[in-house]
Amino acid sequence: MSSDYNKPLPQPQKWSQEFWNGTKENRLLLKKCKECGHIDSPPYMYCTECMSTESEWVESAGKGIIYSFSTTYLGAPPAFIKDQPYTLIFVDLEEGIRMLSRIVDCELTDVRIGMKVEAVFDAVTEDTTLVMFRPVK
Repeated sequence: MSSDYNKPLPQPQKWSQEFWNGTKENRLLLKKCKECGHIDSPPYMYCTECMSTESEWVESAGKGIIYSFSTTYLGAPPAFIKDQPYTLIFVDLEEGIRMLSRIVDCELTDVRIGMKVEAVFDAVTEDTTLVMFRPVK
């Protein structure tokens, strides 16, 4: 955990707080509708399929494959300039949802569509842990 983290942080809402609580425990929680079974990512106040407000939190295995990716070499927002180059990925999780995140522990030239990845957690502040992905070994 870095005490000098100076990038934008997520602003948890009442309907997403459990997700962020889970990340602090190195758990990837998904919000699943009790009415229709749809999983929303990111979590919303209501189900985007049936509009129900009845939901439960289920734990993801945190495994998936890269659907798409983009590497930023220049022109990142000011807070991310020191991180250049970096790669953002869309991951299709086994549970059927797609998440946007960053890939870590991987040479940027090795990132491939279809690559198997797994969730890892980065405690960037005392209150915030981010979900990132690394290649499955």
